[in-house]
Amino acid sequence: MSDVEEKLTLEVLKKLQQRLLHAERKIGVYEIQLSAFRQHHVEVLQDLRTIYQLLGHHHDRLSGAEASHRKATLVPDDPH
Repeated sequence: MSDVEEKLTLEVLKKLQQRLLHAERKIGVYEIQLSAFRQHHVEVLQDLRTIYQLLGHHHDRLSGAEASHRKATLVPDDPH
């Protein structure tokens, strides 16, 4: 290989190395962002689960209160 070819090859390899390093940095940033997104997603799912549990407890309490109220007022249960 001639001296000119070696210099050109070296320049191309340097540019490729720079581009690769830049791409690796960007991937690192995206990995951090993806990790944060996953954590946020898990937290949202936990919040939704808690909300559904609370709604279930309130529904059970209200259903029990409604049944007690019917018995106390001697209103027959709806047959439908």
